[in-house]
Amino acid sequence: MHIISRFKNIIILLLVPVLSAVLFTTCEKSDVAPSLSVSETTVPYAAGSTTVSVTASGNWLLAVYFDAGVRPWATLSTGQGEGSRDGIVLEYDENSSEDARTAKIVLTAGATDVIVTFTQAGNSSDPGPGPDPDPDPDPDPEPAAIPEWLELPEVVQDADRHFYSHDMTLRGRTCRNYSFLWDRDNLLAHWVAYPLNDGLIGDGDRTDDWGYDPLVPIEEQPTLFSGYRGGYDRGHQLPSADRYTDNESTFYFTNMTPQLGRLNQNIWRKFEEKVRVWAGKSDTLYVVTGCVLDGSLGKAYDNDGKAVTVPGGYFKALLRYQQSSTVGYGGYVAAGFFLEHRGYSEASVTRDMCMSIDELEELTGLDFFVNLKKKYPTIADMVEAQDPDNVNFWWN
Repeated sequence: MHIISRFKNIIILLLVPVLSAVLFTTCEKSDVAPSLSVSETTVPYAAGSTTVSVTASGNWLLAVYFDAGVRPWATLSTGQGEGSRDGIVLEYDENSSEDARTAKIVLTAGATDVIVTFTQAGNSSDPGPGPDPDPDPDPDPEPAAIPEWLELPEVVQDADRHFYSHDMTLRGRTCRNYSFLWDRDNLLAHWVAYPLNDGLIGDGDRTDDWGYDPLVPIEEQPTLFSGYRGGYDRGHQLPSADRYTDNESTFYFTNMTPQLGRLNQNIWRKFEEKVRVWAGKSDTLYVVTGCVLDGSLGKAYDNDGKAVTVPGGYFKALLRYQQSSTVGYGGYVAAGFFLEHRGYSEASVTRDMCMSIDELEELTGLDFFVNLKKKYPTIADMVEAQDPDNVNFWWN
């Protein structure tokens, strides 16, 4: 189940008539101009379905976006394809509120977005209770519950930082993919957390399907179809090669930070490869990849000119579990790594870049693996205090 945090009331950036579509600036030419049509753009409150048609050349993505804090109430029968296609089904739930609600249906084809607003009428036959004649001040709604997955650090949300989690389908079952703490002010995720093993990596190819994250309002994300202005790479926090099972989700703009090419394409890439090797030798490797804004290199700019903070450094917190292992405590062993945001002469991470989880917590101000402490309090402190420099598993 998607976990969507509360937001303040948001200003809808795209004001479009209910019966029209907006075509954004196209950076790439194609043989067929992408277009999107919906059989019914306004429907009654009852549950039902309508059809969607796509006209496009090449590959495309299709998604439904909802206002922040709104439970998804409509789904598409497909989210991607190639060439023109008719008969895509949009199913929607009953609207139990007396207020109408809207969603954005977004077609992404190359560097072009086509957006149609879809509206469902309110249920006037069930207006609900009348207004409170003596209402109390409107309290803030309760934030969504945070799951107790082992990879998650302590989740600290505020007006600008919000927790999200993606799921994926694996062997016919829905399972968690990755979670992140999104900063809509700095336009990046402070951290991305996920479990990793050979089964979760899966088989396949890199898709390069750059696109908006369907969980986050479009206006609160950078637009990065053409990368960052300022000479920075689109640096994945969850690497593409860690999720061939759901590769498209690794190309969401929320998974990117502006990263120097001489870091991203060299030691950081080799480090990501090493993490996958460690995961292959584990039942599960729990990974937190993130960035720190202290020592920021300044600002990069997205395709619309919005400023994105350039991190001052990057880290990984790793928690390995291997049931039969004699390394660590109770099958668990952990390591922290921190790299300044610069080029390195080293081809691979070295021992002086590693530290205990306790030391990484002190450096970053984050509290890692809080759910290990909840589930196994007798061993968690020892796991987090252990110096990975003295653990052969990380260096063999």
